[in-house]
Amino acid sequence: MGPQLKRVLGFWPVFSACFGIAISASTLMLLGNAFGISGMPFILSQSIALVIMILVVLAFSELSTLFPVAGGIEAYTREALGLGPAATVTLWYFVATISLATNAMVDGSLLNIFLPGIPPLGWALILVTIYLVFNLLGAKVIGFGQGFFTILVIASYLLMGILAFAGIGGGSVDFSRLSDWSGLSFSSVFNFAIMAFWLFVGIEMATPLAEEVKNPKKTLPRAMIAGLITIFLIQLILGPAMYGTLTVDELTSFTPHVSFAQKLFGNFGLVWVLILQLSLEFTTIGGVMFGISRIIYGLGRDKMLPGFFAWLHPKFGTPWASLFLIYFAVVIAMIFGAPLQLLSIASMIFLLIYALVFIDLWILRRKKPDLERPFYVGGPFYNPTLAVAGILAIFGVIVGNSIQDPSIISIGLPVAAFCFVIAMIAARFRKVKETTVT
Repeated sequence: MGPQLKRVLGFWPVFSACFGIAISASTLMLLGNAFGISGMPFILSQSIALVIMILVVLAFSELSTLFPVAGGIEAYTREALGLGPAATVTLWYFVATISLATNAMVDGSLLNIFLPGIPPLGWALILVTIYLVFNLLGAKVIGFGQGFFTILVIASYLLMGILAFAGIGGGSVDFSRLSDWSGLSFSSVFNFAIMAFWLFVGIEMATPLAEEVKNPKKTLPRAMIAGLITIFLIQLILGPAMYGTLTVDELTSFTPHVSFAQKLFGNFGLVWVLILQLSLEFTTIGGVMFGISRIIYGLGRDKMLPGFFAWLHPKFGTPWASLFLIYFAVVIAMIFGAPLQLLSIASMIFLLIYALVFIDLWILRRKKPDLERPFYVGGPFYNPTLAVAGILAIFGVIVGNSIQDPSIISIGLPVAAFCFVIAMIAARFRKVKETTVT
């Protein structure tokens, strides 16, 4: 038997991975944009998105403890629907991962302001390479880094919001704006729930780490739900603080969190937010590379991808071939400009992934009723209400997305369909090969 993944992760590094993957500079931009457009009713939209994501997390929790393996949703889907759909979801995650190139380029542009001797693309390449190295060194290294930076980010943004409300610093909160809920309507709250949904996307990325978690049946659900609630509470303070301090133009810019920090603390605020943004990207880019590499590793181990993707480093026990695949894909996307359309594609694909996990839960309740379920989300066994509610909620989100931004459907669905066709061809080829060998 070759080297195996090691169970070294406790609650804190898993929580840090959840938090760090879901929150990034782009989500902070989105938070400011949403409050700038919607105003205070966006809090209700956030609450709706939180409830939907809790359903997603609960479904992932039952499945990830039922099959605590590195493949994550690929493993659950393989058991429920077969090799083709399992390979499809892996390709979906991989495509969504490429959108990280946009985050890296934003960071590179910010660093270029301080050190213009290196172009933005150069800084982006340096940062992504650093994240790769940390991932190659193993779960303990990336977990410690995520834990440290998570503390820094949580404390800093909570402190910024509290200081703004206390009137400390250069900015002051206009409390009259916080009492204005004139834009409140059912349609607007639901439509902006679509936007709020993306503030939590990626929280489930901890599940592919199941083989490296010490006590997955308790640690995974607790860490994911704690991550969701923490993100919600931070945004519940930071969002209104930005809304009451910044102008509409500042809120709807690409960097409302940077404007907020500068208004409070001047140049010191700019340096502070630079440190925070780099910390966020360590947890986001580093964490996504961490999770997706385990999904690719699982597919390689199951011979749906070339076998070398299942190779583990003999010393660190990390799936290095899978990590390098992600690294080169992100670098290529950066070189070609990392178009913002990648974010729309990723958004659509995440919706499909979450719908699929509910389908997996439903099918596996019926298909494998005798398997031990260390974490059981409850409800009727053969017709789980959680899965039904989740599928209906995701369907509502997709319909809402198509109304609010048709480009997400027009771009995302063809890409998702292409991944499905490629995966089904690969699955068919494997079956033919196995039949020939037999």
